[in-house]
Amino acid sequence: MGLNAVLTKSLRSYLSGRDSQYVFQKFDPAVDAFSFPPRGGLYLHIPFCKNLCPYCPYFKIPYEAEKARQYKEAVRKEIRMYGRMLPGARFTSLYVGGGTPTLMIDELFEIIGELRNNFNFDGPIGLETSPGDITETNLAKLRALGVNLLSVGVQSFQDRFLRSIGRNYGGEEIARALGALKKFKFDTVNFDLIFVLPRQTMRALEDDIRKALGFRPDQITYYPLFTFPYTSIGEYRKLKGLKLPNVFKRRAMYYRIYDVLSREGYAPTSVWSFNRKGTVPYSSVTRDFFLGLGAGAGTYTREGFYFNIFSVEHYNAFLNQEKRLPLALKMNVSERMAKLFWLYWRFYETKVPFEDYRRLFGRDLEEDFAAVFKVVKLLSLADDQKGPVLRLNKAGSHWIHLLQNYFALNYVSKIWKICKDNPLPQQIAI
Repeated sequence: MGLNAVLTKSLRSYLSGRDSQYVFQKFDPAVDAFSFPPRGGLYLHIPFCKNLCPYCPYFKIPYEAEKARQYKEAVRKEIRMYGRMLPGARFTSLYVGGGTPTLMIDELFEIIGELRNNFNFDGPIGLETSPGDITETNLAKLRALGVNLLSVGVQSFQDRFLRSIGRNYGGEEIARALGALKKFKFDTVNFDLIFVLPRQTMRALEDDIRKALGFRPDQITYYPLFTFPYTSIGEYRKLKGLKLPNVFKRRAMYYRIYDVLSREGYAPTSVWSFNRKGTVPYSSVTRDFFLGLGAGAGTYTREGFYFNIFSVEHYNAFLNQEKRLPLALKMNVSERMAKLFWLYWRFYETKVPFEDYRRLFGRDLEEDFAAVFKVVKLLSLADDQKGPVLRLNKAGSHWIHLLQNYFALNYVSKIWKICKDNPLPQQIAI
């Protein structure tokens, strides 16, 4: 075991307790019970893409119309199963990710209709799309679906960077798509952008920021290229000229993004995202609890983490032939782990509301994690606390974004890599 692994394991053990086991086991319906809290969010995974970008970590496969139709029917069956299991649960949001969800835009009418028929669902719907899929016809359908929050995977406005990461559109197509967006009213429109691109200079970064601001989106989300290390470094190097980003350059670029967007009236709502005042944050990951639907989707219930099967064929077979939930893995979550996960995601949002912790766990947060807050204070990672909320500053946000890379996303990377190769693994230790 390397030094980094030893340090990670020691820190994790200290924070979440020695009895906490970070091990996913094969889900056994005869032994493993499944329950869900009274209230949570929904996640729906659409795995189909026409353009399989080499940097993208998420579970995806090439789009085929017949496969998409079969997948739609399987998802509807999963929804009906959960509807019978969880008659009292209330779901307050739906996030549709991918893949490229707009490739199944017509099928989504049936899937979301099934959700409304089987679940107590009332809340905003967020959905990802790309400039190549934005047309006035699709935008009208999204509004008819009830989509309130829309995220556009712009990545960059400059053709040379788009080519370097395998995107199949250019700056002119982006401008056309974002122009069409102005004709439709969404509660929030988010632009996803990437920094530390191959050979990207500070000047090129600022050019992308300026072009994004010119469209005045409600939210701008900036990720470093290596945020998601799902595929191997060898696979990443298929991208011409790609090298691991220098940590000092990465920090300088992150600070520049933070400063420019703050100066333009955007406030941080996560370590990556910045919103204009009065807009609703678009986020896929900060619900307290969520139920995942579709191949490769994750579920968190406070007592456990679950992953569905990472194979469309196996997913369909489970629902059509075995007629059971397509759960592949489960990791038991201790009370201490649940507290740590809550705190991590609040740091990810750049603000920690102490009263919410007391309401959820019946304990004082600063007593449970006194050492963490001592480090935050010692390193000046937060502004002076005013009232019941602690807010991370620029340095604190930068450190949380590094922690996400070297802790949480490395865990996700390992799980997804194994599940991609073997849809039904016996065990995954992270």
